[in-house]
Amino acid sequence: MIQITGYILTLLYVCNLFFPALFRTLPGEIPALAGHAAFGIFALLLARGARRTTNHFLYFRRLIAAAFATGLFALLADRFAQVYFPERNALFSYATSIALISGLSMITGCSQDLVMQAMTAKDSEGFDSSKKDDDPSEQKSPLFGIPVQPLRYRMRPMMGIVAGILTIGAALFSTLFFRFSHGLYGQAFIVLAFVAFRDTPDPREKTQSSVHLIAFRRRMEQTLFEDTLGFRRALLSLSALTLVFLLLSRFPGAPTRFMTPTMPGCLIALPLALLFPEFKEPPSPTRRKATYSLLPACYAVLFVIRLIVGPS
Repeated sequence: MIQITGYILTLLYVCNLFFPALFRTLPGEIPALAGHAAFGIFALLLARGARRTTNHFLYFRRLIAAAFATGLFALLADRFAQVYFPERNALFSYATSIALISGLSMITGCSQDLVMQAMTAKDSEGFDSSKKDDDPSEQKSPLFGIPVQPLRYRMRPMMGIVAGILTIGAALFSTLFFRFSHGLYGQAFIVLAFVAFRDTPDPREKTQSSVHLIAFRRRMEQTLFEDTLGFRRALLSLSALTLVFLLLSRFPGAPTRFMTPTMPGCLIALPLALLFPEFKEPPSPTRRKATYSLLPACYAVLFVIRLIVGPS
C-alpha cells in the first residue's frame, strides 16, 4: 500500500507538469507537496531496499537505466511539447544515493579490514580476496558494511578506500552539476534513512509488555519500519536534517534549489509509512520490472497525450 500511495502522489505531480491547466483551481503548493511526499516515500523504500540487497551495483544499474529512459521522454517533452521540468527526475537522485551509500560502505568496510590487517599479520589469510566467504557482510560495520562490488568481489583495503572516495565524489558532483531532484538534501535524506533502518534488537525479547503495546508492535511489523526504534531514529534524524537545510537556505546567497519552501514535505512520508503497510513478500521478476519501468512509461504516455491535445 505504501508503494501504491507513492505512485498516486507521483502521478499527481507529473500530471501537473504536463497539464498545469487542469490544476489551476488548486493551490500551487499541493502538487509540489505531493511530489515531495512521493520522493520521501520512495526514498524510504530505497533505503530499506538498500539494506536488504546483496549487491548495490545491480540496484544502481536498474535505477540509472530507468532514470535515463525517463530523462529521454522528459527531453522529448521539453523539445516538442513545451513541457517545463525544473529538475532532473528523482530516479537520478536515487541512483546517485545508492552510489553514495556504496562509497561509504567501501570506505568503512575496507578501513576495518585495513586496521585488522595492521593489528596482526597472523590473521592475514582471513582477508585473502581469493578466499570464499559465505557472508562477507557479517564482518562489516552495521551502518554501511554491505558488499557493494559487482559479483561480491572483495577488493584490497586501500583500493576499496580509494574507490569509495571517488564514488562519493562522483555522486556529489553529479548531483550538484546536473541539478538532480532535491539535490544534496535528497541524497542526505536517503543516506540517513538507510542508517535508521539498521538492524535493531528484536522487540519480542522485552519481557514486560502490555496487551496494547504488543498489538502496536504487531502493527509496526507490517509497516516499512518494522519496529518503533527504527521509526524514532528516522523521525529524529530526518527532522534534524530538514531543519539544518532550512537554516542554511536562509543564508545570503544560498541557491534556491538548496531548500525550497515546500521541500520539507518529504517528511510527510514518515506518517504515511506508519499508516500504510508494506509488501512483505519478495517481488517477482515481473513486479520488479514493472516497478522500474512505471515512471518512464508514465512520462511516455503523458508525452503522447500532450502532443495530441496540444499545449494547455
